[in-house]
Amino acid sequence: MLTVFGCQSEKFKYAIEKSANGITITQDSTLIIIEVINESIIHVKKRIAGTEVSNLPDYVTVLEPQNVTWDIKERENLLTISTAALNVTVDGEGIIAYKTLDNKNLLSETKELTFIGTNPEAEHTVSQGFIAGDEALYGLGQYQSGIMNWKNVPIRLQQYNQEIAIPFLLSTKGYGIYWHNYSLTDFNLPQNEIEFKETVKISTDTEELVVPEGGEKENVALYAAKEAKEKNIRKTTFTPTQSGEYTFLALSDTDGRMRGSISVTIDGDAIIDYSTIWMPRRYSGVKHLEAGKTYEVVYQNTGAKILGNLFYNKPDYNKTVFSSTYGNAIDYYLVAGENPEAVISEYQKLTGTSPLFAKSAYGFWQCRERYHNQEELLANAREMRERKIPFDNIVQDWFYWPEGTKGPEWDPVKYPDPDAMVDELTRLNLNLMVSVWPEVKNEPLEKKYGLTKIESSNYVDIYDEKVSENFYRALSDSMFHKGVKSIWLDGTEPEGVKNTKVNTAIGPYESVQNPYSLLVTKAMYEGRRKEFPKERVFNLTRSAYAGQQRYGATSWSGDVEASWEQFEEQIAAGLNFTMAGVPYWTHDIGGFFRDSNSINPEFDNQYTNPEFIELLTRWFQFGTFSPIFRIHGYVSETEIWRYDDAFESTARKFIDLRYQLMPYIYSQAWQITTNSKQLMSPLAYFYPEDKKTWGIKDQLIFGESFMVGFVTEYKSREMSMYFPKGQWYNYWTNQIIEGGKEVTVKANLDETPLFVKAGSIIPIGPKVQYATEKTDKPLRIKIYPGNDAEFTLYLDDNETYEYENGGYSELKLSYSEANKTLRIVKGNGDYLDFTKTPMDLNVEVVGGKKQRVTFKGSDLDVKF
Repeated sequence: MLTVFGCQSEKFKYAIEKSANGITITQDSTLIIIEVINESIIHVKKRIAGTEVSNLPDYVTVLEPQNVTWDIKERENLLTISTAALNVTVDGEGIIAYKTLDNKNLLSETKELTFIGTNPEAEHTVSQGFIAGDEALYGLGQYQSGIMNWKNVPIRLQQYNQEIAIPFLLSTKGYGIYWHNYSLTDFNLPQNEIEFKETVKISTDTEELVVPEGGEKENVALYAAKEAKEKNIRKTTFTPTQSGEYTFLALSDTDGRMRGSISVTIDGDAIIDYSTIWMPRRYSGVKHLEAGKTYEVVYQNTGAKILGNLFYNKPDYNKTVFSSTYGNAIDYYLVAGENPEAVISEYQKLTGTSPLFAKSAYGFWQCRERYHNQEELLANAREMRERKIPFDNIVQDWFYWPEGTKGPEWDPVKYPDPDAMVDELTRLNLNLMVSVWPEVKNEPLEKKYGLTKIESSNYVDIYDEKVSENFYRALSDSMFHKGVKSIWLDGTEPEGVKNTKVNTAIGPYESVQNPYSLLVTKAMYEGRRKEFPKERVFNLTRSAYAGQQRYGATSWSGDVEASWEQFEEQIAAGLNFTMAGVPYWTHDIGGFFRDSNSINPEFDNQYTNPEFIELLTRWFQFGTFSPIFRIHGYVSETEIWRYDDAFESTARKFIDLRYQLMPYIYSQAWQITTNSKQLMSPLAYFYPEDKKTWGIKDQLIFGESFMVGFVTEYKSREMSMYFPKGQWYNYWTNQIIEGGKEVTVKANLDETPLFVKAGSIIPIGPKVQYATEKTDKPLRIKIYPGNDAEFTLYLDDNETYEYENGGYSELKLSYSEANKTLRIVKGNGDYLDFTKTPMDLNVEVVGGKKQRVTFKGSDLDVKF
């Protein structure tokens, strides 16, 4: 490590101890440790001198301090650490600020709401505040509030069905913060409360099915508390003192509950509205209010065990605050980059990059709750193939296990021959994924594999390395050794640990509550990679945490209900999830709870209800442009032919489009793995300086070239879209729209607004029945002119890790607008010998000429 110290006579007012990678400042009784990880990443820890250093493992970061040059300069009231990318200053009060080398302010700490507590019984033991500037803030995981920009918004970072806590925040200013604390954490802890003078008696009388001891809640509709009548409603008035955007947090309960509406309305406008089951405990909302105007506030908290509280932050809050419930040290990483793309790239250097999935994982996933036996699953797989509906994967949901148990074991009555079942699926060119929970109720299985559980729950103590290895072994024996290709890791929050004070193998559960899913996916990834080294790992999980991207997992948005409101919320939820540095995400197309047969009174019968079918259609379009494309639904037969002909026709159209875009999608996935790019991102990811993009939550960028809009209102056949600078081609019509403005575009039910950025090259494959189906039809290369364009086409064996050893090929495509020439050059890798296996290409310039060419390994220029 080369460290250069500047020469100066003046010394900083506090004692400094220098090391190869950073410094320790003793500020009175506080130690401030600043570590240079690389030019763009700074690690800060603060603790009271003499307190114990945490012995918890670092589950998240993988980057050791690098051999980079840094410089330190001292004055009495200012200390400056400089790297090739950052200036980090510490002032006379110990406040740390971060600037770019050209003196642009990135971020500064504040003493407000910053503390290291000495009372372990306090609600929050550590907290760090930062000054929020003129910026939008994204990430933090997945939430169902529909909020896109987290600036000033209070939210509890806690794992829950439908909510995922990832303590990484990304700013349009060009920085990110990873808050390194595993306990429950409040973000932007609200400073004010709206008081309800009206007193009502709390009422929680609900009917609930009694589950037999040792049994399982197979019928969720019966198990869940029935919809209670409207109650626990309070009203008040609120007169704000400032005009601007107020952010709200409703505390509904201090314990989990199954069901009951939670809503907050301000003058009749619902800023919080949640009615599905598996209720979280805190909810966020945002509304612009005018100073001096009196508003009526109505708070309904049906089904909760307490009346609840309604907190808020004023428009001038202007802080970013992380406050955790456990720990004795402030611990965070500052990650800098010139734009969000660069910040995520640096963040993944710190926490790990995403391995490439098998090509089939990017195809269509046929999933439902559930196939009830072996023959039913096979019959539907056969029919999908007979009807020529392209798909690659089929899923077995829960209750394949023997009655009265829960765990990875096949019921011999319902599934008499899993090996034969998988063999037939393999002949149909299909992969099987099976639902497995880290919650085990099967004494013989527990004893056989030594699956010790966390006290007060049925969840395995995944923090115990031996239990972690044994859990993988139990899964592998029952699933992978029978040919199952991937595991659906359900319930990985986990929700069922009732007493957070109990111990795990490494300490109190409350100290490590949030990363449970991270360790489950780690066990699965490392175990399967070691045992089946020639098969890429793909697992689906309901939760996630920082660093989980490196363990071959995709998260989904949980058991959401079918409604236009919740569909709209999925878009913002997914975009913030990917901006939290985890690129792979998906959702239940159509919603999990779909109609009145599945606890959703909004729709009567999903197969005939025209509004539900339209919602399903719009949701299906969103699924097509999500990283993973998967349909699902509770007590539902989700196969696309079970609805009307119009839906089936549109669904087929979008499945075909997904597979035709597979060369583009797979090549973009290669960019995720090698360059930490994104497959699904908000517009602000590419256009952070354009403030008009900051709050957009019904559009996204798919890969680097497509911009997609989604209709979230019933019977709407148009939508207003914002087009960033440049030219944009309508994919369906080739019409050009000039950017820098909002435009109302058509959105017929069988189409979703889809645009391609001028200066793009899009490879398009032929129609196929599964991702790796061989065809002699040539690849189409579509050039969207208007600017120079580049694209790297990626090719490999589609399923092994040989790409890590150079077993791949790239084709570099570049288009010159000035010369009207496409240049094709062999890129990295030697998987294909193009002299022996030439590649035929149909090349076209949109609105211009088409040519058929053959690439034989030598540089090729195609002139138009």
